[in-house]
Amino acid sequence: MQTSSSIKSPLYFSGLFLLVFIGFYPSYFGRLAQLDVKHHFHGIMATIWMGMLVLQSWLATHRRLDIHRSIGKLSMVIAPLFVISGIIIMMTMLSSHNGFAKAFGSRLAFVDLTTLLGFVLAYGLAIQYRRYRPLYSRWMACTALLAFPPAAARVFGNFVPGINSFSASFNASYFFTDAILLGLIAYDARQGRLKTPYWLVLGIMVLHQISFIVLPHIPQWQAFTDWIGS
Repeated sequence: MQTSSSIKSPLYFSGLFLLVFIGFYPSYFGRLAQLDVKHHFHGIMATIWMGMLVLQSWLATHRRLDIHRSIGKLSMVIAPLFVISGIIIMMTMLSSHNGFAKAFGSRLAFVDLTTLLGFVLAYGLAIQYRRYRPLYSRWMACTALLAFPPAAARVFGNFVPGINSFSASFNASYFFTDAILLGLIAYDARQGRLKTPYWLVLGIMVLHQISFIVLPHIPQWQAFTDWIGS
C-alpha cells in the first residue's frame, strides 16, 4: 500500500526542480550561449540528476520498477560525473580573480567541498538501502536537498525584495532550508518507523552557516584555497 508521501513525492521533486530552474535561470539557463564548456558540463550533470530524481519517483509511484532499476544503474555513472563537474567548477571559481571570487571564493569552496562529500555519502547510503524503499527514497532526497541552498539563494537574491547582498541571500537560503529539514525530521518522528537521514543534511547546513562566519578568520584555509586556485 502506498503512503500519501510516496504518492506526492514526484510533486515534491518536481517542485524542487522548478525552484532550481528559476534560481539558475538568470545565471545559467537564460544565457546558455555565453557560457563555457566547464559550466555546461556541470549544468548538464546537475539537470540530469534532478530530472532523474523526478522520473525515478514517478516510476516508483506507478510501479514501473523495471525501468526504475535500469535508471538506477545509470545513476552510478551520472553521480561520479556530477561530483567531478562540481570539483571543476569549484577550482574554476578559486582560480578566478573577480571581486566576488576574492570576497567569497574561499568560503564557498568549503561549502562546495562538503556538499560534494555529503552527496557522495547520501548516494552511497541510498544504494546500500536500495531494497528498503522508505530509507532509499529519503537518502536520494538528501542528494537533492544538499543542492537546495544555491538555488534558493539565487531566488532570494533575484526575486525577493529587501535582500540586496550575497550574504543576505546566502543566510536566507540556509534558514529556509533548515526549516524544510526540521519539518521533514518532525514528519519522520511522527511516523516513528525509521531513523530519519535528514539529520545528516541539517548538520551539513549548520556547518556551512558556521563556516561562512568563521572561515574569514582562519588564514590557513585562505592560504590553502589560494594554493588550489594557483
